Amino acid sequence: MKFYGELLVFLLLLITNLRVFFVSHVRRDPLVALAPITFLLTILQIFSWGIDVFTTLGLIIGLLVFLSNFHALFRYAERLYIDHYSPLMKTWAVFTVMLSTLCLVATFIFRPVELNNQKIGVEEKLHRYEGNFRSGFTPARFFSKAKAFLYEYSPATPLGKEKVQPKDLIIFISDKRGDTSSYRPYLQLLAKEGYTVYSADFYTDDLRWIHTFEDSKYIRRIASVYRCMQDPQWYMSQREFYTYNIMQECRALLTIVDENYGSDKKFYLITDEMGETAINDFCKKNPERIKGKLAINTISDYKTPGYGCIEQTDPLLSLVFNLKRDKSLKGPKALVESTLAITKSQSVE
Repeated sequence: MKFYGELLVFLLLLITNLRVFFVSHVRRDPLVALAPITFLLTILQIFSWGIDVFTTLGLIIGLLVFLSNFHALFRYAERLYIDHYSPLMKTWAVFTVMLSTLCLVATFIFRPVELNNQKIGVEEKLHRYEGNFRSGFTPARFFSKAKAFLYEYSPATPLGKEKVQPKDLIIFISDKRGDTSSYRPYLQLLAKEGYTVYSADFYTDDLRWIHTFEDSKYIRRIASVYRCMQDPQWYMSQREFYTYNIMQECRALLTIVDENYGSDKKFYLITDEMGETAINDFCKKNPERIKGKLAINTISDYKTPGYGCIEQTDPLLSLVFNLKRDKSLKGPKALVESTLAITKSQSVE
């Protein structure tokens, strides 16, 4: 959905700017109304999907187009007619048309690889929770602000048949350079194999990662990626701090999952690079709950440890690692094969 929203934004920007070249007689200019509408859509995109390169470009271009068309909006609101646009306005329109076209093409080239849940027989649910780590989490009320987002991937139940019983329960803890959506193909393929998988993204005031405005759910992932790429050694030196935070997430997520499965249910615990120490400690303290564990950054076929399946979810970022968009899902499939191996052979004492 994010991809289609970005396409719509850049397409509307193209229409908004191209219109200035087709005024050949005196008339009103209703298409100018697309300028504020498109700018509003860019803001909604950020609130829905967070900040990245394309949502940021859409916001900047949308704002520039909105401001440059303010006079035309005023004329339209006053029911005034126009017969031409100035050379300056047309020059500006050429620039924004070129910019919007480049963004539109880039958005298509670097579009994510989507797995259709219905086609692979997987059911995906999102559960919203309010609360914090001190007082606990409860299902969010309709008008309340959610602080935790629990994603559940499980085998879909065919129509007219009894509910499919999952093989086992998997709890996945993401690295903060990648939220749950960054690992989505991997989690979907695990569910396709018959497992029920839980993963959660927490955004509470009592568990901070960056201790600035960058802890916001709209910017935390991209801020973590930037900080790591700017100074990888410093970022990795924060492992002890991350271990403490991820341990808190493990406890909270286990409590939430227990409400659905009961506190006697054992599960597999999986994480990525910065969570490796945390799950090792958690398994030692809760051996009676663990059937197996895996840090996917230890898998040789996983080329982007800490960032998720970006060859599918963020092909633009994958260029940093000299990797191309991969619609064959080679990486996620390799991760699933390794995960299946531990579910068959590994146990935690």
